[in-house]
Amino acid sequence: MLSLIASIILITPSGAFSPGPLTASAIALGASKGWRAGLYVAVGHMLFELPYVYVLTYLFSRVDVGPYKTYMALAAAAFIIYFTYLLLRDAWGIARGAPPTLPKSTFASPLAAGFLLTALNPYFLLWWLGVAGPILAELATQPLYVFVTVYVVHVVFDYFWLGLMATLGGAAARLLKAKLYAVFLAVLAVMLLYFGVDLIRNTL
Repeated sequence: MLSLIASIILITPSGAFSPGPLTASAIALGASKGWRAGLYVAVGHMLFELPYVYVLTYLFSRVDVGPYKTYMALAAAAFIIYFTYLLLRDAWGIARGAPPTLPKSTFASPLAAGFLLTALNPYFLLWWLGVAGPILAELATQPLYVFVTVYVVHVVFDYFWLGLMATLGGAAARLLKAKLYAVFLAVLAVMLLYFGVDLIRNTL
């Protein structure tokens, strides 16, 4: 279980702390509704994410993935390289003074924003299936309490980040343009890439 927790800690920030629609909504709604807006965005996000992740894990439990582990690892590595590229692209843009444009939030309800922006985000759907797929395949062989523990560790990052963005409000938008945030994204890219290399090394 500890190795699964370590793996989820290693890859979660690459998704949770990236600039994107959930971050933009937390900032916009937080400016008018305060820190609670971020928590409600996180709850809405979790209302879609938890069943989605559980269904993926259940599907893995119904299939003998043993013969396909090498192919899964290679597919995950491809996704990891792509998401690493996205992180480094954003980091480079911020470092050059051209940060990614945050999408505008059109939702009045933080809960609805969290749910719909998660359900309709293809990057989110692919992240769990591609990057986190090997972790879910391993969770499929574990007792339920291991799944719950690993998911709780993961979702804490979402609550922290979205709550922080809502609390900072307009200041958060300036934070996402800071050079230090570019360094932070680059570090996340390295962490994600390390997970990919370690995955391939342990599989092949």
